[in-house]
Amino acid sequence: MKTPRVAGLAAVVLCVLAFEVKTSPNPGIGHARSASFSLRADVQGSVTTKREIADQQTQDFNTRCRATGVIVCQGFDSPLINIAAKWPAPGLYPAADGVLHGKFDRSEKTSGEGSLRFEILTHTGANAAGYWRQPFGRNFGPGSTFYVQYRERFSPEILKNDWGDTTWKQVIFHNESSTCADVELTTVQYYHAGFPIMYTDCGARSIVTNDGKPPYKLQQGDYNCWYGKTNPKDCFFYPANQWVTFYYEVSIGPWGKPESSINAWAGPDGKPLRQWVKMQNFALKNDHPGHDYDCLTLLTYMTHKDAGKDLPTAYAWYDELIVSTKPIAPPMAIAAPQGGLQNAPEN
Repeated sequence: MKTPRVAGLAAVVLCVLAFEVKTSPNPGIGHARSASFSLRADVQGSVTTKREIADQQTQDFNTRCRATGVIVCQGFDSPLINIAAKWPAPGLYPAADGVLHGKFDRSEKTSGEGSLRFEILTHTGANAAGYWRQPFGRNFGPGSTFYVQYRERFSPEILKNDWGDTTWKQVIFHNESSTCADVELTTVQYYHAGFPIMYTDCGARSIVTNDGKPPYKLQQGDYNCWYGKTNPKDCFFYPANQWVTFYYEVSIGPWGKPESSINAWAGPDGKPLRQWVKMQNFALKNDHPGHDYDCLTLLTYMTHKDAGKDLPTAYAWYDELIVSTKPIAPPMAIAAPQGGLQNAPEN
């Protein structure tokens, strides 16, 4: 498998957030709950099996937030999230133009009062929309397991726009010092293919089978997404204008040894979660032990986005972010709006 090229920014800002696309023939103030709260628990999670995922009962956001092991719970339910954060605090950070293009959106949400929406304007560069930085409040190193769950919605434009020689990211799990490093797990659209994969080491290693040597699977678990044979039946594709739950389990073994596991599930609203990453006996690296996984970044960063391109405005929304040391129950389906309205006017 060809390794995507990577480039660098300052680590304190957002490092590279890299996954550049090549065009080679051998190839991205709740009323029912608080807007944000953080709990701490020093309980190591147990590995979740596929059967356990299928058997778990759905729960509303408040119930999931109060579960044992939860260390971060962010509902994006208050206009206060529009206030720019100051490094290294959690919160919203500006785009390359110094402006916040992430904002509280009351019109689209999975629960509570609103969600976080990123806006990707035309004629903008790599860091077009800024990012949300979320420290965990603790380290996850060898012998520990962490779980992350969030919900995301994609506008048709973000899926259809011709972004050129680049592609967009969704989330990065990393050490707070850098998003582009050996301690990094990034979820990204695979080129312009319309479905996600994961990588580590600043793009140097993709989370695929057979070490990326054909034949190999880009997605595993409930999917048989073979490189060179991708299609909507065998691969998980992003749906437009639907909320999707993304759920991750990262179990860390000794650094540099093939004893870690990475599992990820996804499912549109109201549908069961299906596993699309099932990577066992994987070697996670860390050149600076002790500076472990302790942070995540939500973003739409595109490493080589061409500011000269004239493209329709695109959007991505995030809601119901949870980080835990224990497995997280799947979310309940979104309640139908009262009065039959699809979207409430934004205030």
